[in-house]
Amino acid sequence: MTESISLFEERTNPKLDKPRMVEKVTDSDFATLAEIAKRAIRQSVDAMPSIKDDIIGETEVHLTQGLSGGNHVFLNYGDKSDVILGFILIKDAWNLSDLFVEPRAHHRGIGRQLFQEALSVVISRENRGYIRVNSSLNAEGFYRKLGFQSFTPEKPSPEFVVPLIYRFAPEPSAA
Repeated sequence: MTESISLFEERTNPKLDKPRMVEKVTDSDFATLAEIAKRAIRQSVDAMPSIKDDIIGETEVHLTQGLSGGNHVFLNYGDKSDVILGFILIKDAWNLSDLFVEPRAHHRGIGRQLFQEALSVVISRENRGYIRVNSSLNAEGFYRKLGFQSFTPEKPSPEFVVPLIYRFAPEPSAA
């Protein structure tokens, strides 16, 4: 079971002009998250339909893995009326597996908020001092704005992804 995270917070975003909440994902969120990912992939990813279908299938596997437990950070973002508008999954506290925002809610700071909340959880846990992502080409600019930088992974990456890394100072261990 995924560790309980008390991140239910309300904040005001002038772009949304509503309170917003980031909280831990639950099993009942699965269908909504899968639909958000599907819409975002279909509308935002520049690839052939068969490749989009493969990405959607992989994302559904990631969602199932995120719900099954482990050292994952799995958060969603909902508006005042509890409509989920996005989610983030960081596996093993260092691999950003998925970050999707409902296409109609793009450019409102939701992805940034999800990343910042997840980063605070990662930093508080046993961590490596970095988060990595294999970014799609269409999301590379977003990740770079967050502070991600290029790096060369040990294994070659497919040409349709950009390996990026976000470095931070890990929490000193309590001795």
